[in-house]
Amino acid sequence: MRMKLIIGAAVLLFNLIGLKSRGQEDSLSKKSITLHEVVVQSDTRLRNTKEKRQGADLQISTDQLLESIAGVNMIRRGGYAWEPTVRGLNAGQINVTISGMAIFGACTDRMDPASSYIEPNNLQSIAVSYGANNQTYGSTIGGGFNFKLKQPRLDNEQKITGLAGVGYETNAHSFQTLAALEYSDKRFAVRGNGIFRRAGNYTAGGGKEVSFSQYSKWNGGIGAVYQLAPRHHLYADYIQDEGWDIGYPALLMDVAFAKAKIGSLTYQYKPDNDRLHSWETRWYYNIINHAMDDTKRPKDQVPVHMDMPGTSQTVGFYSEAKWGLDSRNHLTTRLNGYSNRLHAEMTMYPENAAPMFMLTIPDACRDVIGLDVSNKSEVSPKIELIMGVRTEYSGSSIYSAEGKQLLSGIHQGSLNRSHLLLNAYVNGQYRFSDRWMVYTNIAKGMRSATLQELYGFYLFNRMDGYDYIGNPELKNESSWNLGTGARFQKKVITMEGQVFAYLFNNYIAGHPLADYSVMTTGAYGVKQYSNISSAVLYGAEATVLVKPLSFLQVKSTNTYNRGQDVKRRPLPLIAPFRSESTISVIVKGYRFDATPVYSAAQNRVSYEGYGELPSKAFFIMNTGIGKTVKIKPVDLDLNLRVLNIFDSYYYEHLDILKIPRPGRNIEIHATIRF
Repeated sequence: MRMKLIIGAAVLLFNLIGLKSRGQEDSLSKKSITLHEVVVQSDTRLRNTKEKRQGADLQISTDQLLESIAGVNMIRRGGYAWEPTVRGLNAGQINVTISGMAIFGACTDRMDPASSYIEPNNLQSIAVSYGANNQTYGSTIGGGFNFKLKQPRLDNEQKITGLAGVGYETNAHSFQTLAALEYSDKRFAVRGNGIFRRAGNYTAGGGKEVSFSQYSKWNGGIGAVYQLAPRHHLYADYIQDEGWDIGYPALLMDVAFAKAKIGSLTYQYKPDNDRLHSWETRWYYNIINHAMDDTKRPKDQVPVHMDMPGTSQTVGFYSEAKWGLDSRNHLTTRLNGYSNRLHAEMTMYPENAAPMFMLTIPDACRDVIGLDVSNKSEVSPKIELIMGVRTEYSGSSIYSAEGKQLLSGIHQGSLNRSHLLLNAYVNGQYRFSDRWMVYTNIAKGMRSATLQELYGFYLFNRMDGYDYIGNPELKNESSWNLGTGARFQKKVITMEGQVFAYLFNNYIAGHPLADYSVMTTGAYGVKQYSNISSAVLYGAEATVLVKPLSFLQVKSTNTYNRGQDVKRRPLPLIAPFRSESTISVIVKGYRFDATPVYSAAQNRVSYEGYGELPSKAFFIMNTGIGKTVKIKPVDLDLNLRVLNIFDSYYYEHLDILKIPRPGRNIEIHATIRF
């Protein structure tokens, strides 16, 4: 215990010294952290920086990969399918796309965020944006994620390349195996990949088992490229993801299955032309099938057995062109559109009574078409500007007679809604010298209410314990996004810090209804989505990176967010101050690292307004060792990590019902590349 306190005090002291830091390495247009095979990009700086990691990253989950990104926190309901947030914004406030393709989960309890259907093994990069800009593939107030699929490459030096790996984790006895194989010729290339994961119930710190935290899944993908003619290429991609027997300890139900099928066809043209640099058009379709299940829960936890399946179908396209107006101005235009259909239902089976059927998302449809135009301008060797605008039409409706009949008893008049949205932004940076740079951004973002917020029918929210119904009269939620920061770099040290703010109008949240009866047994009441006139969210992020020796690197990242609505109630799902540091050493080809993580307590919550409970501070320590062994003709990556060394009992503030996270866990990963 004394050693734990000493280490915690030392880490906290280091972070206070380096408080001008944040693990974001960013400024205004793009940041990239290069993992082995996967690049993480964020839109905050106009130039790229890269940090290399090793092959074990292909075996960690997408959830763990996202959680390592600055400004990103995960809402956790169990050991599977965590939901990402960006600076405290989530769900309809952010966009999630796969190679520009819109995709929406089918679960009314948000058990299946779009990020759960993608794996690092089929990813090239993850682009993270923190507000309205050209990287979001849609109107937004909080930015979002674009998961870019890994494409096969033409005319590789080696015609056949690939990898195979296996991993095991002691906590939950988790096992995974993965493989990828690529064939490359001058005009044709194809790449296939797959991964299988299985985990039992994990144990929290102290050895207590967390029931219903098991899961099994497999994910497979295939991508191909064919050269139609010089500078003309055709790409085809398909991903299938299947999960089953998935437990959610923070929720009332588990998941029988979660399935996704995602396909696209892309035409790409890169002319030998000073004006038109590239033109890419993609057509896509995806379908998500999801079914909640309570049959494996003890009978005393299931007052009424029910089935809750859901389906999400999306068909869409985008066409993007990049132009060189002159040597200093680079224009990007993108036209995109999609149509999404959501269906979710519930059948209850009360004892000694007939089954009861109800639509919870009553056949809702959204049609979107939008145009993005942005220009990157090198005003001078020291000044760079990015300016852009997006206009978008969004139409929402109910497409079945059953859905219209269900909602007609609550909402009067037409259920159809249409909105014209406008997003605009200006990002700029100024370089004082090779060492100093400052940057700033301003953006106006808008978004339509989600189909759940418009048309949802008794959707249970586990966080506050209320049933929610939609509101077709909701106004568009909008926000002014402001940010500014500075970066200093000199030989062995790099420091960067920034502050930001989101000023909301018509913030969407639940409002209690006094005269409505609950549908969910044990629910506290019924809320309807409504607009709050204004709210504010602000914070600071900072990073310090020190490399005093060629084999030694120390990096500290720190974040702080704070928000409140017009009634001065704290906004929900706002993570407290968090600090994470990594000490990395490379000796004779061995990679050693130690990562202490500290999170402050979060006592600034609103139970009455949003149903949140306070959370305690915690400190954990992770460490690892790795080495790449060259055994011709293959490379063997070996990695051993120990997470939560002290077996601490802890949870993050965003973890629903404060379900504890895993205790001590030893990960062993081995990957062969050829």
